[in-house]
Amino acid sequence: MRKKISIFLLFFTILCLIGFILSYSLLFKDNIVDAKSKKEQVFFIHTGATFTDVVSSLKKQHILKNIETFKWVAKRIHYDKNIKPGRYTFSNNSGNLFIIRKLYSGSQTTVKITFNNIQNKEQFAEKISKQIEASKSELLQEFNNPKLLDSLHLTEENFPTIFLSNTYEFYWNTTAAAFIERMLKEYTKFWNEDRREKANEIGLSPTNVTILASIIQKESSKYDEYPTIAGVYLNRLKIDMPLQADPTVLFALKKLGVSRRVLHGDLKIKSPYNTYINKGLPPGPICLPELKSIDETLNAEKHNYIYFCAKEDFSGYHNFAATWAEHQVNARKYQQALNESNINR
Repeated sequence: MRKKISIFLLFFTILCLIGFILSYSLLFKDNIVDAKSKKEQVFFIHTGATFTDVVSSLKKQHILKNIETFKWVAKRIHYDKNIKPGRYTFSNNSGNLFIIRKLYSGSQTTVKITFNNIQNKEQFAEKISKQIEASKSELLQEFNNPKLLDSLHLTEENFPTIFLSNTYEFYWNTTAAAFIERMLKEYTKFWNEDRREKANEIGLSPTNVTILASIIQKESSKYDEYPTIAGVYLNRLKIDMPLQADPTVLFALKKLGVSRRVLHGDLKIKSPYNTYINKGLPPGPICLPELKSIDETLNAEKHNYIYFCAKEDFSGYHNFAATWAEHQVNARKYQQALNESNINR
Protein backbone atom coordinates (compact mmCIF):
# COMPACT_ATOMS: atom_id res chain seq x y z
CA MET A 1 0.00 0.00 0.00
CA ARG A 2 2.78 2.35 1.00
CA LYS A 3 4.56 1.55 -2.24
CA LYS A 4 1.46 2.46 -4.25
CA ILE A 5 1.11 5.76 -2.33
CA SER A 6 4.77 6.56 -2.93
CA ILE A 7 4.39 5.85 -6.65
CA PHE A 8 1.24 7.98 -6.76
CA LEU A 9 2.97 10.88 -4.97
CA LEU A 10 5.93 10.62 -7.29
CA PHE A 11 3.66 10.56 -10.31
CA PHE A 12 1.67 13.49 -8.94
CA THR A 13 4.84 15.44 -8.22
CA ILE A 14 6.07 14.82 -11.75
CA LEU A 15 2.73 15.98 -13.17
CA CYS A 16 2.86 19.14 -11.03
CA LEU A 17 6.41 19.78 -12.14
CA ILE A 18 5.46 19.33 -15.77
CA GLY A 19 2.46 21.58 -15.27
CA PHE A 20 4.62 24.21 -13.63
CA ILE A 21 7.16 24.07 -16.43
CA LEU A 22 4.45 24.32 -19.07
CA SER A 23 2.73 27.17 -17.23
CA TYR A 24 6.01 29.01 -16.77
CA SER A 25 6.85 28.49 -20.42
CA LEU A 26 3.44 29.72 -21.57
CA LEU A 27 3.11 32.68 -19.19
CA PHE A 28 6.49 33.87 -17.95
CA LYS A 29 9.29 32.55 -20.13
CA ASP A 30 11.00 35.18 -22.30
CA ASN A 31 9.15 35.29 -25.62
CA ILE A 32 10.84 38.35 -27.13
CA VAL A 33 13.29 37.84 -29.99
CA ASP A 34 16.65 39.02 -28.71
CA ALA A 35 18.07 41.87 -30.75
CA LYS A 36 21.59 42.85 -29.73
CA SER A 37 21.14 46.35 -31.14
CA LYS A 38 17.88 46.96 -29.24
CA LYS A 39 17.14 47.06 -25.52
CA GLU A 40 13.44 46.99 -26.26
CA GLN A 41 11.02 46.18 -29.04
CA VAL A 42 8.54 48.82 -30.26
CA PHE A 43 5.18 47.62 -31.49
CA PHE A 44 2.37 49.70 -33.04
CA ILE A 45 -1.32 48.77 -33.13
CA HIS A 46 -3.40 50.94 -35.45
CA THR A 47 -6.87 52.17 -34.60
CA GLY A 48 -9.47 49.61 -35.71
CA ALA A 49 -6.99 46.72 -35.75
CA THR A 50 -8.27 43.19 -35.04
CA PHE A 51 -6.55 40.35 -33.19
CA THR A 52 -5.67 38.88 -36.56
CA ASP A 53 -4.00 42.17 -37.49
CA VAL A 54 -2.03 42.17 -34.23
CA VAL A 55 -0.81 38.61 -34.78
CA SER A 56 0.08 39.40 -38.39
CA SER A 57 2.10 42.47 -37.36
CA LEU A 58 3.94 40.53 -34.65
CA LYS A 59 4.90 37.94 -37.26
CA LYS A 60 6.05 40.52 -39.81
CA GLN A 61 8.18 42.37 -37.27
CA HIS A 62 9.63 39.13 -35.84
CA ILE A 63 9.04 40.33 -32.29
CA LEU A 64 8.02 37.03 -30.69
CA LYS A 65 9.92 33.78 -30.50
CA ASN A 66 6.73 31.70 -30.35
CA ILE A 67 3.57 33.24 -31.79
CA GLU A 68 1.44 30.18 -31.00
CA THR A 69 1.96 30.38 -27.23
CA PHE A 70 1.12 34.10 -27.41
CA LYS A 71 -2.14 33.32 -29.25
CA TRP A 72 -3.05 30.58 -26.77
CA VAL A 73 -2.59 32.81 -23.71
CA ALA A 74 -4.21 35.82 -25.40
CA LYS A 75 -7.40 33.91 -26.12
CA ARG A 76 -7.54 32.47 -22.59
CA ILE A 77 -7.60 35.94 -21.04
CA HIS A 78 -9.84 37.32 -23.84
CA TYR A 79 -7.31 39.80 -25.22
CA ASP A 80 -8.46 38.83 -28.71
CA LYS A 81 -11.69 40.72 -27.97
CA ASN A 82 -10.07 43.73 -26.31
CA ILE A 83 -7.64 45.25 -28.83
CA LYS A 84 -6.42 48.75 -27.95
CA PRO A 85 -4.42 50.88 -30.40
CA GLY A 86 -1.14 52.51 -29.43
CA ARG A 87 2.62 52.39 -29.29
CA TYR A 88 3.90 49.67 -26.99
CA THR A 89 7.43 48.84 -25.90
CA PHE A 90 8.60 45.47 -24.62
CA SER A 91 11.95 44.95 -22.97
CA ASN A 92 13.90 41.77 -23.54
CA ASN A 93 13.00 38.89 -21.21
CA SER A 94 9.27 39.70 -21.38
CA GLY A 95 6.90 36.76 -21.14
CA ASN A 96 3.50 36.31 -22.76
CA LEU A 97 1.55 37.28 -19.63
CA PHE A 98 3.46 40.56 -19.25
CA ILE A 99 3.11 41.36 -22.95
CA ILE A 100 -0.60 40.59 -23.12
CA ARG A 101 -1.44 42.38 -19.88
CA LYS A 102 0.28 45.49 -21.23
CA LEU A 103 -1.64 45.28 -24.50
CA TYR A 104 -4.91 44.44 -22.74
CA SER A 105 -4.68 47.44 -20.40
CA GLY A 106 -3.58 49.80 -23.17
CA SER A 107 -0.41 50.72 -21.27
CA GLN A 108 1.29 52.29 -24.25
CA THR A 109 4.52 54.27 -24.14
CA THR A 110 4.27 57.98 -24.98
CA VAL A 111 6.26 59.66 -27.73
CA LYS A 112 8.15 62.90 -27.25
CA ILE A 113 7.49 65.47 -29.95
CA THR A 114 9.80 68.44 -30.35
CA PHE A 115 9.30 71.16 -32.93
CA ASN A 116 10.76 74.59 -33.52
CA ASN A 117 11.50 76.94 -36.40
CA ILE A 118 8.97 75.17 -38.64
CA GLN A 119 8.38 77.14 -41.86
CA ASN A 120 4.77 76.33 -42.75
CA LYS A 121 1.74 74.16 -41.99
CA GLU A 122 2.63 71.56 -44.60
CA GLN A 123 6.09 71.03 -43.13
CA PHE A 124 4.65 70.97 -39.64
CA ALA A 125 1.94 68.44 -40.49
CA GLU A 126 4.50 66.19 -42.16
CA LYS A 127 6.78 66.29 -39.12
CA ILE A 128 3.99 65.55 -36.65
CA SER A 129 2.46 62.77 -38.79
CA LYS A 130 5.75 60.86 -38.56
CA GLN A 131 5.40 60.71 -34.79
CA ILE A 132 1.68 60.08 -34.19
CA GLU A 133 -0.98 58.00 -35.93
CA ALA A 134 -2.77 60.97 -37.53
CA SER A 135 -1.71 61.40 -41.16
CA LYS A 136 -0.42 64.58 -42.79
CA SER A 137 -3.66 65.00 -44.74
CA GLU A 138 -5.79 64.52 -41.60
CA LEU A 139 -3.75 67.12 -39.74
CA LEU A 140 -3.92 69.64 -42.58
CA GLN A 141 -7.66 69.09 -42.94
CA GLU A 142 -8.11 69.91 -39.26
CA PHE A 143 -5.71 72.88 -39.44
CA ASN A 144 -7.91 74.36 -42.19
CA ASN A 145 -11.25 73.41 -40.63
CA PRO A 146 -13.48 76.50 -41.14
CA LYS A 147 -15.58 75.82 -38.03
CA LEU A 148 -12.47 75.52 -35.87
CA LEU A 149 -10.93 78.67 -37.33
CA ASP A 150 -14.14 80.62 -36.77
CA SER A 151 -14.43 79.43 -33.18
CA LEU A 152 -10.88 80.65 -32.49
CA HIS A 153 -11.27 83.86 -34.52
CA LEU A 154 -8.25 82.87 -36.60
CA THR A 155 -7.49 82.51 -40.29
CA GLU A 156 -5.72 79.78 -42.23
CA GLU A 157 -2.65 82.03 -42.30
CA ASN A 158 -2.36 82.89 -38.61
CA PHE A 159 -3.71 79.58 -37.22
CA PRO A 160 -0.15 78.20 -36.74
CA THR A 161 0.39 80.75 -33.96
CA ILE A 162 -1.38 78.34 -31.59
CA PHE A 163 1.54 75.90 -31.95
CA LEU A 164 4.17 76.82 -29.38
CA SER A 165 7.64 75.42 -30.08
CA ASN A 166 8.55 73.05 -27.28
CA THR A 167 8.81 69.36 -26.37
CA TYR A 168 5.57 67.53 -25.60
CA GLU A 169 4.54 63.97 -24.74
CA PHE A 170 1.73 62.39 -26.72
CA TYR A 171 0.16 58.98 -27.06
CA TRP A 172 0.97 57.65 -30.51
CA ASN A 173 -2.68 57.04 -31.44
CA THR A 174 -3.54 60.73 -30.97
CA THR A 175 -6.00 62.01 -33.59
CA ALA A 176 -5.61 65.29 -35.47
CA ALA A 177 -8.42 66.86 -33.43
CA ALA A 178 -6.92 65.66 -30.15
CA PHE A 179 -3.51 67.02 -31.16
CA ILE A 180 -4.99 70.49 -31.74
CA GLU A 181 -6.96 70.30 -28.50
CA ARG A 182 -3.72 69.62 -26.59
CA MET A 183 -1.93 72.45 -28.36
CA LEU A 184 -4.73 74.85 -27.46
CA LYS A 185 -4.39 73.88 -23.80
CA GLU A 186 -0.64 74.58 -23.96
CA TYR A 187 -1.36 77.89 -25.72
CA THR A 188 -3.82 78.97 -23.03
CA LYS A 189 -1.35 77.98 -20.32
CA PHE A 190 1.46 79.96 -21.96
CA TRP A 191 -0.59 83.08 -22.63
CA ASN A 192 -1.26 83.77 -18.98
CA GLU A 193 -2.42 87.09 -17.56
CA ASP A 194 1.11 88.46 -17.27
CA ARG A 195 1.99 87.80 -20.92
CA ARG A 196 -1.34 89.09 -22.17
CA GLU A 197 -0.81 92.27 -20.19
CA LYS A 198 2.63 92.72 -21.77
CA ALA A 199 1.12 92.18 -25.22
CA ASN A 200 -1.51 94.80 -24.49
CA GLU A 201 1.18 97.26 -23.38
CA ILE A 202 2.95 97.04 -26.74
CA GLY A 203 -0.36 97.23 -28.58
CA LEU A 204 -0.45 93.74 -30.05
CA SER A 205 -2.63 90.66 -29.65
CA PRO A 206 -0.98 87.34 -28.67
CA THR A 207 -1.39 86.24 -32.30
CA ASN A 208 0.41 89.32 -33.63
CA VAL A 209 3.13 89.04 -30.99
CA THR A 210 3.87 85.55 -32.29
CA ILE A 211 3.92 86.79 -35.91
CA LEU A 212 6.35 89.57 -34.97
CA ALA A 213 8.49 87.14 -32.95
CA SER A 214 8.74 84.86 -36.00
CA ILE A 215 10.20 87.75 -38.03
CA ILE A 216 12.63 88.75 -35.30
CA GLN A 217 13.84 85.17 -34.90
CA LYS A 218 14.66 85.07 -38.60
CA GLU A 219 16.39 88.46 -38.43
CA SER A 220 18.82 87.60 -35.65
CA SER A 221 20.23 84.69 -33.66
CA LYS A 222 21.13 86.94 -30.71
CA TYR A 223 18.38 86.70 -28.13
CA ASP A 224 19.75 89.64 -26.14
CA GLU A 225 19.03 92.07 -28.97
CA TYR A 226 15.52 90.77 -29.71
CA PRO A 227 13.90 93.42 -27.43
CA THR A 228 15.77 96.14 -29.34
CA ILE A 229 14.72 94.78 -32.74
CA ALA A 230 11.16 94.41 -31.47
CA GLY A 231 11.26 98.09 -30.49
CA VAL A 232 12.37 99.03 -34.01
CA TYR A 233 9.47 97.19 -35.63
CA LEU A 234 6.97 98.60 -33.14
CA ASN A 235 8.25 102.10 -33.92
CA ARG A 236 7.73 101.46 -37.64
CA LEU A 237 4.20 100.21 -37.00
CA LYS A 238 3.43 103.32 -34.95
CA ILE A 239 4.46 105.69 -37.75
CA ASP A 240 2.73 103.56 -40.40
CA MET A 241 6.05 102.65 -42.01
CA PRO A 242 6.46 99.28 -43.77
CA LEU A 243 8.40 96.78 -41.67
CA GLN A 244 10.79 96.15 -44.59
CA ALA A 245 11.93 92.82 -43.18
CA ASP A 246 13.96 90.70 -45.59
CA PRO A 247 12.91 87.39 -43.92
CA THR A 248 9.30 88.03 -44.96
CA VAL A 249 10.36 88.42 -48.57
CA LEU A 250 12.38 85.22 -48.32
CA PHE A 251 9.27 83.48 -46.96
CA ALA A 252 7.20 84.87 -49.86
CA LEU A 253 9.75 83.50 -52.33
CA LYS A 254 9.65 80.06 -50.72
CA LYS A 255 5.86 80.01 -51.02
CA LEU A 256 6.43 80.51 -54.74
CA GLY A 257 8.91 77.63 -54.80
CA VAL A 258 12.01 79.85 -55.03
CA SER A 259 14.88 79.00 -52.68
CA ARG A 260 17.72 81.53 -52.74
CA ARG A 261 18.81 84.72 -51.01
CA VAL A 262 16.76 87.87 -51.43
CA LEU A 263 17.74 90.05 -54.40
CA HIS A 264 16.92 93.74 -54.78
CA GLY A 265 14.29 93.01 -57.41
CA ASP A 266 12.51 90.65 -55.00
CA LEU A 267 11.55 93.59 -52.78
CA LYS A 268 8.73 94.35 -55.23
CA ILE A 269 7.36 90.83 -55.40
CA LYS A 270 3.56 90.75 -55.04
CA SER A 271 2.77 88.81 -51.89
CA PRO A 272 0.87 89.61 -48.68
CA TYR A 273 4.06 88.51 -46.90
CA ASN A 274 6.23 91.14 -48.61
CA THR A 275 6.62 93.77 -45.89
CA TYR A 276 8.35 96.15 -48.30
CA ILE A 277 5.16 96.79 -50.28
CA ASN A 278 2.60 96.02 -47.55
CA LYS A 279 2.32 97.96 -44.34
CA GLY A 280 1.70 96.25 -41.01
CA LEU A 281 2.37 92.67 -40.04
CA PRO A 282 2.12 89.82 -42.57
CA PRO A 283 -1.03 87.65 -42.40
CA GLY A 284 0.71 84.86 -40.51
CA PRO A 285 4.00 83.78 -38.92
CA ILE A 286 6.96 83.02 -41.17
CA CYS A 287 8.10 80.27 -38.78
CA LEU A 288 7.06 78.84 -35.44
CA PRO A 289 9.13 80.99 -33.06
CA GLU A 290 10.67 79.64 -29.89
CA LEU A 291 9.04 80.52 -26.58
CA LYS A 292 12.09 82.60 -25.68
CA SER A 293 11.67 84.59 -28.90
CA ILE A 294 8.07 85.38 -27.95
CA ASP A 295 9.06 86.42 -24.44
CA GLU A 296 11.88 88.64 -25.69
CA THR A 297 9.47 90.26 -28.16
CA LEU A 298 7.07 90.96 -25.29
CA ASN A 299 9.98 92.69 -23.53
CA ALA A 300 10.34 95.14 -26.43
CA GLU A 301 12.52 98.15 -25.61
CA LYS A 302 11.20 101.68 -25.78
CA HIS A 303 13.63 103.72 -27.89
CA ASN A 304 13.64 105.95 -30.96
CA TYR A 305 15.44 103.58 -33.35
CA ILE A 306 13.86 103.13 -36.78
CA TYR A 307 16.66 101.39 -38.67
CA PHE A 308 19.21 98.65 -38.11
CA CYS A 309 21.82 96.77 -40.12
CA ALA A 310 24.46 94.12 -39.46
CA LYS A 311 27.55 95.16 -37.53
CA GLU A 312 30.81 95.49 -39.41
CA ASP A 313 32.56 93.03 -37.06
CA PHE A 314 30.42 90.14 -38.43
CA SER A 315 29.45 89.23 -34.86
CA GLY A 316 25.85 88.65 -35.81
CA TYR A 317 24.75 91.72 -33.88
CA HIS A 318 23.32 94.90 -35.37
CA ASN A 319 23.89 98.66 -35.33
CA PHE A 320 20.74 100.67 -34.65
CA ALA A 321 19.90 104.18 -35.80
CA ALA A 322 17.17 106.76 -35.24
CA THR A 323 17.68 108.61 -38.53
CA TRP A 324 18.28 107.65 -42.14
CA ALA A 325 21.59 109.54 -42.11
CA GLU A 326 22.85 107.52 -39.12
CA HIS A 327 21.67 104.32 -40.78
CA GLN A 328 23.58 105.18 -43.97
CA VAL A 329 26.78 105.60 -41.93
CA ASN A 330 26.26 102.18 -40.33
CA ALA A 331 25.44 100.61 -43.69
CA ARG A 332 28.66 102.00 -45.23
CA LYS A 333 30.69 100.56 -42.35
CA TYR A 334 29.23 97.14 -43.02
CA GLN A 335 29.69 97.39 -46.79
CA GLN A 336 33.32 98.48 -46.32
CA ALA A 337 33.94 95.47 -44.06
CA LEU A 338 32.46 93.20 -46.73
CA ASN A 339 34.70 94.76 -49.40
CA GLU A 340 37.81 94.43 -47.25
CA SER A 341 37.00 90.78 -46.61
CA ASN A 342 36.23 90.15 -50.30
CA ILE A 343 32.69 89.07 -49.45
CA ASN A 344 30.09 89.70 -52.15
CA ARG A 345 26.49 90.23 -51.16
